[in-house]
Amino acid sequence: MLRLSCTALALALGLTSSCRREPTKPPPQGQETPRGKPTLQSLEPGPRVKHSTARRAGVAHSGAIDKVVLSPDGRGALTRDAIGGVRLWTALDGSREPLAMPIRAPQALSLSQRGDGWLAFAVDATGGAKIIAIDAQDRITTKAELPPFDPLIEGHVLAGGERILALFRDHSLRLFDAAGKELARLEERKFRPNALRVTPDGKRVLAVLDERSGSTTKLELQPIELVLEGKASIRRAGTPRLFTSQVEIGSSTLGLSPDGSRVALVDKWNGTQWDLVVLDLRHDTPEQRFSVMAQAHTVPGVGFVSPTSLLASANDGSVSWLVDTERKSVHVRTAPPQDFNGQLRVQAFGPQRHVAGHGNWLYVADTKDGHHHFLGYRSLQATSIAISPNGNSVATVYPQGPVWIEPLAGKGTDVAALPTDPFNGVFKVRFMDDDRLLLVDGLGGVQMVDWHTGEVVAETGVNGSIRSVQVAPERGLLLIDRHSTVNDTRLFEFDAKVDHGKPGFRGPYIIADTSYRTGLLTRGAPGHTDAVMWTLDSSNRMRFYTMKELRSDLSADEVKGKAIDLKPGQIAPLAIDRLGRHYGVRWNGSRMEVFVDNGEHVRSKAIGDGSVNEIWPSADGTRFLAVNQRSGSMAITVYESESLKELWSMSSGTFHNEVVWSPGGDYVGVAAPTGAVVQDGKTGESAYQRCGLDFEVLGTAPSSAFSLVNQRTICEP
Repeated sequence: MLRLSCTALALALGLTSSCRREPTKPPPQGQETPRGKPTLQSLEPGPRVKHSTARRAGVAHSGAIDKVVLSPDGRGALTRDAIGGVRLWTALDGSREPLAMPIRAPQALSLSQRGDGWLAFAVDATGGAKIIAIDAQDRITTKAELPPFDPLIEGHVLAGGERILALFRDHSLRLFDAAGKELARLEERKFRPNALRVTPDGKRVLAVLDERSGSTTKLELQPIELVLEGKASIRRAGTPRLFTSQVEIGSSTLGLSPDGSRVALVDKWNGTQWDLVVLDLRHDTPEQRFSVMAQAHTVPGVGFVSPTSLLASANDGSVSWLVDTERKSVHVRTAPPQDFNGQLRVQAFGPQRHVAGHGNWLYVADTKDGHHHFLGYRSLQATSIAISPNGNSVATVYPQGPVWIEPLAGKGTDVAALPTDPFNGVFKVRFMDDDRLLLVDGLGGVQMVDWHTGEVVAETGVNGSIRSVQVAPERGLLLIDRHSTVNDTRLFEFDAKVDHGKPGFRGPYIIADTSYRTGLLTRGAPGHTDAVMWTLDSSNRMRFYTMKELRSDLSADEVKGKAIDLKPGQIAPLAIDRLGRHYGVRWNGSRMEVFVDNGEHVRSKAIGDGSVNEIWPSADGTRFLAVNQRSGSMAITVYESESLKELWSMSSGTFHNEVVWSPGGDYVGVAAPTGAVVQDGKTGESAYQRCGLDFEVLGTAPSSAFSLVNQRTICEP
């Protein structure tokens, strides 16, 4: 239940202002701080509600981050998680949430700013690649694709975002423009590089040839020159440098200096410390050696963060080491917490920047001043969702968090967060009208709240074990089903003047007829024009109730006498809409069918399989959705009720916590363990997505960083 006592909240926040009861109005829309965190707009008097302006919704990683690449300027990043999801971070200061990218499980990634947007390059497991443009409004466009018939190893978007240098599996180097047109190629018979390193300005490249033999790695480091002006070309630049390392070379164990003159790499464990080696690529001079402390089983990552400084960082939870190659000194810097799972596949180094994955959060450190922060989301799972009668707002519930009210696409900018009791969170949320929410907590407490102000308009409750909550806003009816030995149902009437002229609920009117399905009616049902609700019990007997009957306190015998047996051959429905029509599935002797029975005739349509386990009609009866449960996931198919025409479908890849229609039947909302979405009821187009709530900038990693869903989010393409 909400903690909406003004005095209690004032004490908790350390406030001394009095709690006056005066007419209230919605507060002004919030502004965003430089880091993008919405400010708190307080209401006085009354309980406080957080209001802010709407911001672009990002998508949280639902698995642990296992790959990070930085843009050449260190201002943006691409990350991949363990289940293949990719996110674009267009800002690393917390001012913008990450974008979900339309690629899955890439093997190599690269990113660079391109004007006021970005250009990304991704190589998939087959060796094919995509060139993806992101504009200033975060619109994502695939500009070109390189087919897997000539597979790649990796590609690098050069500074400026107009050229891409790619390394193919035949060991050729090729230069492309942003549209995927080849501009130049370097291909020599005995020249077989395995990896590339590129300077931030994109003018210098190092081709890495490595051969692992036993416990050593033989390296050939060949500088490459790119000619980008006029007729483009790729050619070798000077004599390669040879070196033998005791460590296998990976993405974060060999780094190229920003000017392309030196290479830093991890050499070996010398018994107490790790040796770092710096090689001069322009002169045949002895290497420089530095020692840094890290545990023997954690090979540190290394990369240049300035022309003369490199950073070494292990995943042992200790510190990072900043090495000044000119002064030949070693300095201490912050490091991410210990992570035995990452094993340094998740680090990247850029200009004065160190970025690493920590669970599904991103660690970002400034190597110059030592400041660091973590970027990520507190919540991913949505447990309940509701859409306002006018279709302008959506309310979502996340465990142990506030109830968030946000605008649907193009329907406004105001966002409100209603505080909740963290020990007894909201279980279901429903709109009673456009301005008031019904919040039902896990113990059965019910509050009607003005979501603009947080004012509690009315309260009631049931004794827990809640199965479902239904609302008829046009009639002011609230129906709550309970799990019990008789599966009792409680119906409430909302009355604006029930309690000495104040708003309140009448009831409950208790229906204990062992029904396992119930529903509200708006215009009665065939043969029961005055009915306001229906029930279906385990013996497949229907009952219809009028408000007059419910108010009269029916006896148990009267309830039994209201039972109506289904007609011979009639299938028990999965749902009844608010006009009294029956919906369900049946076997026609050869295939499963979905059907609609309006009392006079039955329409049916064959479906692919019998996996339909729920049907939810819209309030106006024009459409219905069928929920298909298949092999650990769920799909939704929306049909037109009259013609049974399939309008659209979506697969969420996970079990749903809740599927609801908007009161007007215009939208479908889905709450799932991996987020919440709202789709247009007729077309299936997205009207709202929120897969990750409470995006934050923290100074220390949250304890939930490794509490991972490990399923694809419902917002991902």
